[in-house]
Amino acid sequence: MGALGRSLAGEVRACADEGEIVALAGKLVSIPSYHGLPKPEEEIASFLHGFLRKNGVKSCLVPLGEGHWNVLASVGDEGGGTEPWNGGEAGLLLNGHLDTVGVDGMEGDPFSGAVVNDTLLGRGSVDMKGAVAAMAMALVALRRSGVRLSKPLLFSAVADEEWWSTGTRALLESGVRARYALVGEPTQLEVHHGHRGLEWLEIRVQGRYAHGGAPERGINAIVKMNAVVTALTERLLPEIAKRVHPIAGPATLNLGRIEGGLQPSTVAGSCLLQLDRRWIPGESARSVTAEIAALLEELARKDPDFSARVVPMRDRKAHPGDNPPLCTDPSSPLVQSLASFMAERRGGFRLGRFPAWSDGGLLSEAGIETVVFGPGDLALAHSMNEVCPVADILDACDGYIAAAVALCGAQGAA
Repeated sequence: MGALGRSLAGEVRACADEGEIVALAGKLVSIPSYHGLPKPEEEIASFLHGFLRKNGVKSCLVPLGEGHWNVLASVGDEGGGTEPWNGGEAGLLLNGHLDTVGVDGMEGDPFSGAVVNDTLLGRGSVDMKGAVAAMAMALVALRRSGVRLSKPLLFSAVADEEWWSTGTRALLESGVRARYALVGEPTQLEVHHGHRGLEWLEIRVQGRYAHGGAPERGINAIVKMNAVVTALTERLLPEIAKRVHPIAGPATLNLGRIEGGLQPSTVAGSCLLQLDRRWIPGESARSVTAEIAALLEELARKDPDFSARVVPMRDRKAHPGDNPPLCTDPSSPLVQSLASFMAERRGGFRLGRFPAWSDGGLLSEAGIETVVFGPGDLALAHSMNEVCPVADILDACDGYIAAAVALCGAQGAA
C-alpha cells in the first residue's frame, strides 16, 4: 500500500475505538445463533442490522425462511434512502456468517462474550463473530470518516454457513456481485487464497438378514463392505493422491464413519460407510460420486451377492448446488493488498490454503476473486473451549479497512 493509501486507512481506522470493536464482538457472542434453535439467526441479524443503521450505514434484513436471515450493508454508494446498494459491481464484498455450531459440552458459559487475558471467550468468538464484528466496524469507520469510495464496499452477514450455506447461495442468487471478496474465517491472519471443494458421500451395502445360528442363509453386508473398503484404500486412494492443484492443494478421500448390523446374533443385512471427499479443479461433486459408483459396479460384476450404491449425503432437491473449490491467483490485487498490510503490521505475512471449506468457494465459482482472512485459530473452531485473541480481531478490522481503501478507490474526505 502506498503512502496515500496508508494515510487514508489511518484516517478511517481512527474513527473506530478499539473498545468499541471488542464490545461489538462480545455482544455478538452473547446472542445465541447455533443450529438447533427454532430461529437461529433472527435475533443476531436484527441486532446487527440495528447497530449498522444506528451508525449511519445502509443496511437491510433479508429473510430466508425457517428463521434464517441475512444482513446486507454497504458504504460508498451515493443516493438517498437507507437500503444498501444493490446494483452493478461492488469493489469489495466482506462476507461473514452469523450461525454457529452447537454448545453441548462447552466449558463455562458458551455465550459469555467476556474478555479474559486479552482473549474473547465463547461460542462463535473465532468462528466467526470476531470477524463479523471487525467487518461491521470497518463499514462504520468508513462511514464516520467521510473518506469517499469510487466503488461501493458491501458487507454480507450470512446465515446457515455451518450446514447448507443458504445465506451466501441466496446472496449470489439475488444478483449481488463484487470484483473481490474477503471471507473472515479464522486463518490467524494468514492470507489463504485457495481451498478444496467438499462432498460428503455415503455407501450403503445391502445384504440379507438371517439368524446368527444359520449365517449361511444370509448375506453379511459387513463382510461385503470389507471389499469396498479394500477397493477404496488400495485402488482409489493411491489414484486420488496423485491429483494436486497448485492453488487448491491435494485431492483427498477420508473414510469417516461405518455402521452395520443390528446385534451379534443376526447376520448384518446392511452396512453404511460415510466418506469425506475433498475435490479440486478438474473434478466435480458429480465426477467424484461417479468414480466411486464405477468401483461398486465392478465389485458387483465379480460377486453376484454384492449390492451397493453411493449417494451424496445432502438432499440435492432441497439443497441444490455443490461446495466448490476456491482458487484465486496469488498475484490478485486482493491478495497483494492484504500481504502488504500484514507485512507492515506484523513484519511479514504467510500465504497459504484454507484447510476447511468455506463460502469462499461459492464466491469464487461466481467469478469473484476471493481470499479467506480472519482472526483466530481454526483449530479452536467448534471446540469445547472456543476463544479468539483480541489483537487478531483488531488487526483484522484494520486489514479489512486497508483492503477496502485499496480496492474500492478511496479518496480523501470531501
